[in-house]
Amino acid sequence: MDRADPRLTARQARRRLSDRGSSVIAAAIAFTIILPLLSACFQAALWFAARDAALSAARQGADAASAQGGTLAGGLAAACQYARTAAAGILRGPSCTGSTGNTITITVTGSAPAIVPLFPAQVTEQAQAPQERFTTRTSQ
Repeated sequence: MDRADPRLTARQARRRLSDRGSSVIAAAIAFTIILPLLSACFQAALWFAARDAALSAARQGADAASAQGGTLAGGLAAACQYARTAAAGILRGPSCTGSTGNTITITVTGSAPAIVPLFPAQVTEQAQAPQERFTTRTSQ
């Protein structure tokens, strides 16, 4: 169609023919930039979701352990059970540790699903709660 246009000079016609395919090359270059950025966004979303799941599991464990009559073993079991069931697809390989005293501390560690397997995303969250105990009012 360009060759049939009498208004174009021979030089202009050659230039227009040499531009053929340039949009495909531009799209290929753009996609090599866009796809990794898109993958990074999805990976960040998965990491934040896993982090939220680990924090929720730690909170469940701290609440169970700090309740009147609760134990650290019960809190760890509650945290790991929550992480395995409620956060099954988001938090992988959860492990739970804790410490006791006046304040119960539960730590849940796991990993987020990886879109790019070369970059595993480790997640560790911690929750604390005061140990509940029955006290009586003292006379002053």
